[in-house]
Amino acid sequence: MPHLQSLQDGWAALRGRGPASFARLWPPELRRAFPGPRRLVEAWAGDGAAFARYRSAHGPLFLKYLPAGAREERYLRRFRRELTYLRDLAPLVDVPHAPLLHWGLDAERHRAHLLTPDLTEETFGWGHFGTEAEQEAGLHDVARLLAHFHASWHGHPALAGEWRWAPERVGQEGAAWALRYDGTHAASVREAGAELPELLAAAPTWTLAHGDIHSGQVLWPRDGSAPRLIDYGQVHPSLPGEDLAHLLAVRLSPAERARCGPGLRATYWAELARRGLSLSPAEQAAQERAGVALNLLSTARQARREPGSGVREALEQVAAAWGEESAPKGG
Repeated sequence: MPHLQSLQDGWAALRGRGPASFARLWPPELRRAFPGPRRLVEAWAGDGAAFARYRSAHGPLFLKYLPAGAREERYLRRFRRELTYLRDLAPLVDVPHAPLLHWGLDAERHRAHLLTPDLTEETFGWGHFGTEAEQEAGLHDVARLLAHFHASWHGHPALAGEWRWAPERVGQEGAAWALRYDGTHAASVREAGAELPELLAAAPTWTLAHGDIHSGQVLWPRDGSAPRLIDYGQVHPSLPGEDLAHLLAVRLSPAERARCGPGLRATYWAELARRGLSLSPAEQAAQERAGVALNLLSTARQARREPGSGVREALEQVAAAWGEESAPKGG
């Protein structure tokens, strides 16, 4: 079936029906918007999407698209979310990002693309940092950029409809799902689910969450200007503590969290306050505990769907963080 779907998408592309689903074959509307010669620099496949870089008469270009034959609904939802954010919301705030130049969406046939400037030559990523000290400094940049993102969207009038936080629904759904969970770390997941409605009620401050924040989601300009936040496929309304907990509890091992966590946490909350959103120590703690619970449930759900080693490791790390949150604090 996937082979047949790829053939169907290929035939549609040859007939000029967009959006793009091949790196070398642009649909007519994309060629009209960016006429002239272009050269494919590289193309590759990632998790749920494919990517291509070009040299063109319009400068370096970056194409992200659903590849031919792709039919998974969750990848289409993720792509639609990123496209909607870049098109409708990103221009409303001053968080540095790669602007959307062109987009295409055909939900019925599970095809979509978005085109942005290619920032490869003018930025560097996490791999540029060669020492532990450089990496830790880079993580502090990530924490500050995350605080910038959260402060920019807190209380923004554009957060309505699908972009509005619904803690009662999230709490009820999370608690119900956790009751049915019987996988790895079931006791911790059920405990987090049972506590979730109360935890969310205790942390009322909300904003937009990036949803997958880590060091690979940031590009550092070579000219020293502000880092850029990328990959908005999982952006959603939530607590700022959800993203902070993802950065500290999902992406860092217990040893890394013990070494870097206090400093990163302090950097994040200080930058958030500097940008106008100041929370008390008690409010900060409530945010992070609720955030760890949300991440434990979402990572357990992902591990049921994608039982790979990376997801299993993430579940181990966030379960350890939940245990740390639940442990009695010494006086």
